[in-house]
Amino acid sequence: MTMIIRSIKKVLSKPLSGIFSISRILKNRTWENNSLYLDLVKNSLVGLYQTTPEGQIIYANQAILKMLKYDSLKDLSKKDLSKECYVDNNKREIFKKVLKEKGEIINFQSEWYTKDGGIIYVREGARAVRDAKGRIFRYDGYVDNITDFKLTQMKLIKATQEAEEASKLKSAFLTNMNHEIRTPMNSILGFSELLEDSVLSKEDHLKYIDAIQQSSIRMLNTIDELIQMSKLDSNCLDIYIEDVNVKDVIEDIYVLYKPEANAKGIEFSFEKNHESKEIIIFSDKEKIQVILSKLISNAIKYTNQGSVEFGFNFKTKTNEIQFYIKDTGIGISRDNHELIFEHFYRIDNGKELIYEGSGLGLTIVKEYVRILGGKIRVESVKGEGSQFYFILPIN
Repeated sequence: MTMIIRSIKKVLSKPLSGIFSISRILKNRTWENNSLYLDLVKNSLVGLYQTTPEGQIIYANQAILKMLKYDSLKDLSKKDLSKECYVDNNKREIFKKVLKEKGEIINFQSEWYTKDGGIIYVREGARAVRDAKGRIFRYDGYVDNITDFKLTQMKLIKATQEAEEASKLKSAFLTNMNHEIRTPMNSILGFSELLEDSVLSKEDHLKYIDAIQQSSIRMLNTIDELIQMSKLDSNCLDIYIEDVNVKDVIEDIYVLYKPEANAKGIEFSFEKNHESKEIIIFSDKEKIQVILSKLISNAIKYTNQGSVEFGFNFKTKTNEIQFYIKDTGIGISRDNHELIFEHFYRIDNGKELIYEGSGLGLTIVKEYVRILGGKIRVESVKGEGSQFYFILPIN
């Protein structure tokens, strides 16, 4: 008896070989021993089953019932494996094909539905049982729930991908910051040296000073964006909710960027069709100013001729306000409509490297809009201009 039990335990440690070999071990044993075998099958931690080639379940042990969340074999038998068990029915067909051609299959991975509609990952195997004429009349198989293993594996894969992406972002960051800091710094140092020339004309003197100021502003903007991204990444951003007069914000932005637009010779305007002198929303004024500033600055930067227009309108049904910024600039290809909001997008846009910038502006814009409870989208055609829309709740 002890020898029989040891033999059974040994083969059950390997589910597929176990279910196919136990019958041979007990072929000439007593009914008492067969009863012991049946108990081991019923109580096995590995799911063991028998089905017809058509997918009708003949037998399933408690492990399978528990795995698939069925109360009884009768309940499970109502299911048709060929239609209701596999998440991807093609997997069932592949499984059957291999069984038919090779007579057995092991370590086949698939996804199964549970009774409550959940999905589990399984590793299964089976052997085709044939009659005297060689026709398959039954499948004997096993199923092992590997959901925890698969989820852990997917988390590891995701973590690896994120690590690789982080490494790429780090390289992009270092490359971009080297350019965005060294370029204006070299300009400042170079023009500072030229100012030491005592024979400079007044016109050249003013031109060099202007170049130094522009480079200084560019460097300060880069540093400011780095600080903003650092606060966003560390969740240390301060939010100040207050009454915000939208018309005042719009007019202030217009005054701020009008000279820049004039310098490029493009038309710059904002919508003036709102009769009310005061349009109040409850939000963070500084964040709204930053969002508008970055979007309008980009619109002017990427528009060499034509116009830039901005404004807002109300969505009374949803109690929201929608801001818009339209330009006739270089436009954005449809494939890049989502990518432009990612870190350092500009770096991968080879043809657009002539435009300065850290590549963080739109990332900051998207995060600010999200923090204020809104959404942002872009409509654009390459070579025909862009329209940015962001919606914020009024309260």
